[in-house]
Amino acid sequence: MILIKAGDHRAFSHLYDRYALRLKAYFYRMLWSDSSLAEDYVHDLFSKIIEKPELFHEGKSFQPWLFRIASNMCKNAYRKRSFETEYLQQLENQGIELPVIDNKLDEEILANEIYKALEKLDEDRRSLFLLRYQQNIAIKELALLFELPEGTIKTRLFHIKKNLIGATEKIKNMINYGNE
Repeated sequence: MILIKAGDHRAFSHLYDRYALRLKAYFYRMLWSDSSLAEDYVHDLFSKIIEKPELFHEGKSFQPWLFRIASNMCKNAYRKRSFETEYLQQLENQGIELPVIDNKLDEEILANEIYKALEKLDEDRRSLFLLRYQQNIAIKELALLFELPEGTIKTRLFHIKKNLIGATEKIKNMINYGNE
């Protein structure tokens, strides 16, 4: 980031190459499994870095800073989606219908159920889970990112995993029952 602040475009390319795919995967899971939306958010995030590199404070860890920005972008997307949902509901109540396009990906049943279970989590817990297990961010860095003690992070991850395992077991039983 110091080099980026100095105008070194190769440094920016290095950061983009290093983090773009990880961020896309994070945004994909956080933002309704929408691949094009995830790509847009990755580009928006890196645009912010280019436009305002001074927001990064030297001496801080880059990765937690980067994913904090990504997390905040997701929170803003949830707020926007909530507003849009309310608006569409008002239109529907007034008898105005808008076409809805179903853009779900054709994935395996079990994977879908895991994603559904993840979506039922509040945004902080979903973000915590994805940052830990999809992005491999260390517990210590997560504690800094979420401003919580490491023990609290570990406890939350334990409960999240327990809930996800419970959801997958139900689906496995349904699948096995249907195959008998």
